[in-house]
Parts: sequence; structure tokens; C-alpha cells
Amino acid sequence: MIKGSLVPNITIFDKEGKIDIEKSSWHMNWMFEKGVDGLFLTGSYGSGPLMSNEERLEVIRAAKKVAAGHGDKIILPHVGCIDTKHTVELAQAVDALGVSAIGAVPPFYYKHTDEIVIEYYKEIIDAVKTPVFAYNNPETSRYTFNMKTILSLRDYGLAGMKDSPLAIGFVSRVAYEAQESKKDFQVIAGTSTGWLPLYYMGIRAAIAGMNNWAPEIITEMFRATFANETDRARKAYLVMMDLSEKSRFADSTIVSHVALYARGFDAGYPRKPMLLPPFSDPKYKEIRASMEKAFADLGLQFTTGSHTVI
Repeated sequence: MIKGSLVPNITIFDKEGKIDIEKSSWHMNWMFEKGVDGLFLTGSYGSGPLMSNEERLEVIRAAKKVAAGHGDKIILPHVGCIDTKHTVELAQAVDALGVSAIGAVPPFYYKHTDEIVIEYYKEIIDAVKTPVFAYNNPETSRYTFNMKTILSLRDYGLAGMKDSPLAIGFVSRVAYEAQESKKDFQVIAGTSTGWLPLYYMGIRAAIAGMNNWAPEIITEMFRATFANETDRARKAYLVMMDLSEKSRFADSTIVSHVALYARGFDAGYPRKPMLLPPFSDPKYKEIRASMEKAFADLGLQFTTGSHTVI
């Protein structure tokens, strides 16, 4: 079972749009040092759809190298592409590298039927030995999973589902049905939003975007949750939810870069067409202030880097 706090980590690029492996590796290492349990690589945050398969493999190789210095860390690459051929090819290449699991969003842009999506995942499952997780993200894929699709794929060998929209009726039904039928099928929350109620539902892992820039808060929330420190977990959850709400001023990838700069870390660039706001934008100071308050509310040390933009 995949357990704990994972991050949909950003990929850091240089000004010319090339992957900055040095800064990306620094970021991974920094998050591991702050308590993050694993990486969900080259997904939406990680700009996977904006990268070639070879570029994604470059990031995944770097992640394995960084993780090797931190013991038992989870490496869960996202391999979903717009077509089946490139998805399967990337899945096979990742499988050969050796990772904890593989995730894939349904084929996106075009509107696909349940039957097409089922066939797509069957081809991935058949092509690899590594456990495969479906990634339910209808906002980007134009496909929303349903029980028919999930049950069909679960019976075929799908290991689990990462769920981002967190429609509670659907998520609870998938989770409880697996528990009732004693099936080896895991639901992973695709966000820290809803973590506490989902934990009480039996979900034991979440992929939290905030880990990109405030991993200490997510780490403390997970520590308290698994330690059954109910009051502390609830307080950390409320602080996390408040900070999350205050950080919704742009695409989550952009927010992660802005927040890292606000903490004094050189976070490079996102890949175009994404653009960072100018350093004169008040959002840098605003998110810095929000982070400082959140850390203070939890009694956590707020460490900063030496790269000054505010």
C-alpha cells in the first residue's frame, strides 16, 4: 500500500525552457528533508503534458537518484499522454527503471467513451509489471470515472485510483466497495483538501500540492493524523485549508513557483506558455505573509532561502 504524504512536484525549467535538473533535484531533496514521503512526477504540476517522453524520463531518473539518498521513498511517475501509443511506451520505459507505481490520466482533449478508456488502461496494465493507478482528473482529461469503469478495470488488475475532484459520493463508494469486497484496490486523494474525513474513510495517502512550497505543514498534519493526535491534526488541517484558500490566485504550478520565491528560494521558471508574475507583483508578499502566519499558528519554524525577490 502507498501510504503517507506525496507531492505532485513541479518541474523547474530555465529561462530558455529547458529542464533545470539541478534546481529540480534540489527541490525534490528539500521536500524529502521536510518529511515528504514520495513524488508524483510529471503530472499537471510537473508539466508532463508540456514535455516529451524523453524529457519526462530525464526527470524520473533524477528523482530516483535523489530518492536513493533518503531511504524508502515512493516514486510514482505519471505517464498519461494524449494517445495510447506514447503512454504505453513511457509506461514501459518507467517500468524498466523500477518505481513504486505508475499513474496515468485518461487520454485527454478528445471526448472518449467508457469502452475506449477501459481499453486504454488495459493496454497499460498488460505492458508493465509495476502497479498501475488511474488518475481521475476530469478538469483536464474531459473524462470522469464512474463505478462501471472502475469495477471493470479493478477486476482486470488496476491497482487503484488517484482522485482529484473528490466528489465524496463517488470516492466513498469506490473506497468502501473495495473494503467490503476485500479487494486489493487503493484510493489515493489527489489533494490535501478533505484529508481528515478521507482518512477516517480509510484512505491512507494524499498527493498534496502544498508540499511543493510548505511541506512542513502537510508533514505535521500527516504526523498528527497517523499518531491519532486528533486535536493537533484538526488544527493543522484547518490551517492548511485556510492557507490553501489564500493561495488560489493562479494555476497551481504558478502558485508553487511564486511561493518558493516568496520563501527566498530560486524556483527557476515554468515552461511556456506559463509565465510567472513580475517580482513586483504584490502576490509574492501576500503569500509570504500567509505562510508566516500559518507556520506561526502551528508553532512551526519558517525557514527561508537567500534568494531575494521581495
